[in-house]
Amino acid sequence: MMDKTLRWVATCLLILITLVFVHLGLAVISGQTNTLFETFLDTTWPRVAVDEAVASGAEAREELAFTILNYGITALGTAWVACFAYLIVMRNQQRQAEQQLSMERLRLTAELDESILEILDSDSVYEIDSAGKVARTKLLSACDRNTVWRGGADREWNYRDGERTTPFVETSKSVSASAEVGLTALHRYLGWIRRIVRAVETHVLLEKDVLLFWRWVVIGCYRNRYPFLCSIFFKDDLKDFVRLVDQIVLTGEKTGSGKDFVKYLRSVGDPSLISELSKEARAIVERGE
Repeated sequence: MMDKTLRWVATCLLILITLVFVHLGLAVISGQTNTLFETFLDTTWPRVAVDEAVASGAEAREELAFTILNYGITALGTAWVACFAYLIVMRNQQRQAEQQLSMERLRLTAELDESILEILDSDSVYEIDSAGKVARTKLLSACDRNTVWRGGADREWNYRDGERTTPFVETSKSVSASAEVGLTALHRYLGWIRRIVRAVETHVLLEKDVLLFWRWVVIGCYRNRYPFLCSIFFKDDLKDFVRLVDQIVLTGEKTGSGKDFVKYLRSVGDPSLISELSKEARAIVERGE
């Protein structure tokens, strides 16, 4: 904000001083320099005062006015150069900052893609057979919409290979009903969500960039998953998740994208999550086709 104000002030001064020099230049070209000087002389030291002064006063009057004019033109020229230099430097700095921000944005989006794929590819689901033997499988296998998670967790943890786990399956065709999920992967997933929200807040990512990640955000929106996560991490820990879902819905509506995300929320989205969205986002989700 301060940079914009300074840039605006410098631009106005530059325009004003330029107009003054244009006026002086036109006076020189048209041969009106003496008239201009006389006008300035009468303004700074009116002739009435001279008539009442001694004869030598006229010469002092002209000398003083000429000195003021010289110093004034010098000051205006210095100010013009300073304003012009400031605007050039600020423009170059702004261009460099925009280039650096674009590179950071590109790096961050690629890094976020790699991070979520790594999280979903982790062996964070533990399947236990009737003999008590544990087999680990990918988290992604339990994130499809046909796997219905429990509506909450009893917070009575189990420990598998040093990992704290909890049962999470209500019905599924991909994993067994006795499967348990490791909490580290869920922590990392919420950390990934939080990182996107902070990047948008600090303007490293643009608002429209959230639409790049909707396919990975929607897996936490399926029925029962939001209350399940709330029962583990508490509701306050999922505020960033709700904010990101809200932003994807609103940004998608604004840009005409992200319609599939809204369709998923309408068909298999968790009602308690939808109720936490803003009034505008809820209206978009609840609106018919």
